[in-house]
Amino acid sequence: MPGEIFPILAVCLLLAAPLDAQQVVFSHRAYAAQGRTYQQLWIWTPEGGEPKQISHSRRDHRSPTCDADGRHTLFDSQNDDLTITRWRLDRTTGAEERVDATGPSALHDAGPSPTPTACDADTAQVSPDRTRIACVVTGTDVLIADAPTRDPIVRVPFGQRYSTGEPYAPWPMQISWSPDGRTLLVGNYGEHGSSTTGELDYFLLDLEPRTWTRAFTGTDALWLTPTLVVYITPRDLSPLTAGSAHSVWTAHLTAFYVTTHRSRPITSGLSNDLTPTVCSAR
Repeated sequence: MPGEIFPILAVCLLLAAPLDAQQVVFSHRAYAAQGRTYQQLWIWTPEGGEPKQISHSRRDHRSPTCDADGRHTLFDSQNDDLTITRWRLDRTTGAEERVDATGPSALHDAGPSPTPTACDADTAQVSPDRTRIACVVTGTDVLIADAPTRDPIVRVPFGQRYSTGEPYAPWPMQISWSPDGRTLLVGNYGEHGSSTTGELDYFLLDLEPRTWTRAFTGTDALWLTPTLVVYITPRDLSPLTAGSAHSVWTAHLTAFYVTTHRSRPITSGLSNDLTPTVCSAR
């Protein structure tokens, strides 16, 4: 029954209210024809238009996470000896300091534990209102279960096919809930993916009619609002300059609008984007 699957309208409105203040922090590298460039931290909000650079130091800034106060952003940087160090950026002053802690951001939840026994390993995700769990079963179905009891509510076959007509292989798919708990974004190993160009084909599962819609191909997809997803496009080799034999990896942050099923690039050109994360606005 729909009432068993979806939270009441009042809960949805409470969950949706703070989403308008959320923004995306991501790692962005703008290549130059000469000189060394770095992955810097940039920020984008749907209302703010163009992305804005928030770090400027001569080191790579990768895998950002945000403190709950909205002022600090943690990131990884690889040293010349290939070791990884953790840093913290003060978004008000621009100052960076090295930190030892490498735990997850307070804004991220690892999900419920234990999970339903039928779930494939590391696929279970709790709904925003914490009443349900979604997971993948045998790489072929999506299971929705009651969070307190772990009892199954519904099991929906994936059943999608490549453009060749062949069914997707039974991989442990990625799942994420929309902020209003009405839709799942499900990623399966991309039709044109490889060991060097990893990518996922993403599909929307509307839980009320239990219907699937193909969305986009990319990586690191994140819900920003119930109608907006951001993701990184599949990376590609691009010449550093016109006619140059030297190529660099490029990939771009992109917005996907759920109501229209259309994508719009947020960044473009000779640049490389990595690991977006959703943060609370200050």
